[in-house]
Amino acid sequence: MAVPHRADESSADVQVLVACARKRMDAAQRSRFAQLVARPLDWAFLLQLANENGLLPLLHKHLTEAAAGSIRPDVVKQISQANRESALRALLLTGELLRIRDALSQRGIPAIPYKGPVLAVRAYGSPSLRQFEDLDIVTPQRLMPAVYDVMQQLDYRARLPRDCFVAEGSRAIPGEYVFVHRVNSALVELHTEWTLRHFPVPPDIETMVGRAILVQINDKKVPAFATEDALLMLAVHGAKDFWARLVWVADVAEIVKQSPDIYWEKLLSDGRKLKVTRMLNLSLSLAREILDLTLSPEMARQIDADATVKRLTRHFVQHPVDGEAIPEGAFQRSLYRIRMVEGRWNGLHYWAGLATAPPEEDWATAHIPRRFPRSHAFMRPFRLWKKYGQHRSRAE
Repeated sequence: MAVPHRADESSADVQVLVACARKRMDAAQRSRFAQLVARPLDWAFLLQLANENGLLPLLHKHLTEAAAGSIRPDVVKQISQANRESALRALLLTGELLRIRDALSQRGIPAIPYKGPVLAVRAYGSPSLRQFEDLDIVTPQRLMPAVYDVMQQLDYRARLPRDCFVAEGSRAIPGEYVFVHRVNSALVELHTEWTLRHFPVPPDIETMVGRAILVQINDKKVPAFATEDALLMLAVHGAKDFWARLVWVADVAEIVKQSPDIYWEKLLSDGRKLKVTRMLNLSLSLAREILDLTLSPEMARQIDADATVKRLTRHFVQHPVDGEAIPEGAFQRSLYRIRMVEGRWNGLHYWAGLATAPPEEDWATAHIPRRFPRSHAFMRPFRLWKKYGQHRSRAE
């Protein structure tokens, strides 16, 4: 089937998704939403966009609450079935997270899940209200050999051999550690201070673990990043992947709305230490402009004073849900990376580090030895140019 024409921010399909990218709607928003879904819509395309942007559960929620009577029964059935499949996947992964967390805790391994079920509960109140396809867990690098052993005992297969889990310097660490369950195919990604390379300065995972909070999932309490740390993690993750999914903007908006006690001075101070101030500004700017997030006057002034953030915000707002805002071509992507860090030399240093460090996929395909040789750093930009150097149509 041919891919439909990608919509811009003014299309009815996009307006519907933007309207439902929130946990709750007020009376005016519900009325506006009902008017939008009463229009002639390409429901197959809308369902595709919702799935691509992680908004299927929220679309289903708001349709059933505010506009169920105005939707064709066959459309309701299709969306409900897709939502059921998403909920079942969330249930499976939530169970796996609790099982992994218990096993790591028994071995004395501190680990903080982020995104996935923990983020879904914090931002939306339930694991079934946010789509996720895998689990992300952060732990100190020094404990990765022990993590490998625990995951093997839980019937997970690592994509890399065990010797890749032994640290011999940050350059000898892959981009991420991926495990796949041998039976149910659950995907788990382990991250450390050295694999989180899209932080210009490696975060202090040990300190972040020490100030973690607890989130109730089913009958268990699971550690989660403190709100300020969570916002920094979400900002860097969104910037890393070019804010290609609207749910990432919604996550930032919901965490802020539901955390009235955010220590903004500390958040900004930590952002400066990690050199992610611009990424943080961009995340909050997108949440404000796309989802009407209310920010403090001080935070709003900081965002408005950053001309690069204002320019990038206008660019992303024009294509909030369909990925058209993603830079195409190695040069444009490199320029974006450089601009993500304030200061020309800081940005160039950041880009150079990303351009020469092999991600997990390179380790898996190139059989990079544990002692990372300079030749791989040299060849990495050429592989990136081959992958992104030429403009590709969406049909490809």
